[in-house]
Amino acid sequence: TEVNDVGTARRLGWSAGVRDNAIYAGGYTSTNVALTEQWNGSNWTEVNDLTTARSFLSGFGTSTASVAFGGESPGVSFETKTETWNGTNWTEVNDMNTARRNAGGNGITTSGLAYSGQIPPGTSTDTESWNGTNWTEVNNMNAGRQGLVGVGLTGNTAALAVGGETSPGTDQASTEEWNGTIWVEVADLSTARAYLGGACTTTSGIVMGGNTGTVSA
Repeated sequence: TEVNDVGTARRLGWSAGVRDNAIYAGGYTSTNVALTEQWNGSNWTEVNDLTTARSFLSGFGTSTASVAFGGESPGVSFETKTETWNGTNWTEVNDMNTARRNAGGNGITTSGLAYSGQIPPGTSTDTESWNGTNWTEVNNMNAGRQGLVGVGLTGNTAALAVGGETSPGTDQASTEEWNGTIWVEVADLSTARAYLGGACTTTSGIVMGGNTGTVSA
């Protein structure tokens, strides 16, 4: 059912939360924006901005406790920047080791993963683990891609990295599972696609939408 619109139309932002309590941060209008909006189940309300305007950012967490990282800032600069959200304000914290955009992410504010994504001039297999204070490089993915989606809610010990593209228009069905130490290739998606959505856990998850050259349902 269609409900009330976001206050500012934009794309390439990042969202977190549940059906009746969510946030949508950053994105692109005619330029990168820092705008954050909060959803209460009925309406979107503008709240405090990100400290740095950017699009293509990634993250993990909830509407009251989140981590947002990477992305692209004005001037087409790939970012290492990391910010935490406490339900009221964004605070800049320690940077990632590898600047990237369109990365995957899973976890909670004290335990999370960032992986793959786009780096100049291609895609990265780098994986970094977040402990609430710092990012640490851990074992790489098997295949680098951008526009993938992360599925998992249990921090940096379990994650699924699903879909994405290795280069513009080269969509992937690949799925990899993180077991806390290494990535293992598991069963592929039925339909290869990038820029898809995903939710739930590594043992009971769902992905939807995306792009296969055209917008996919």
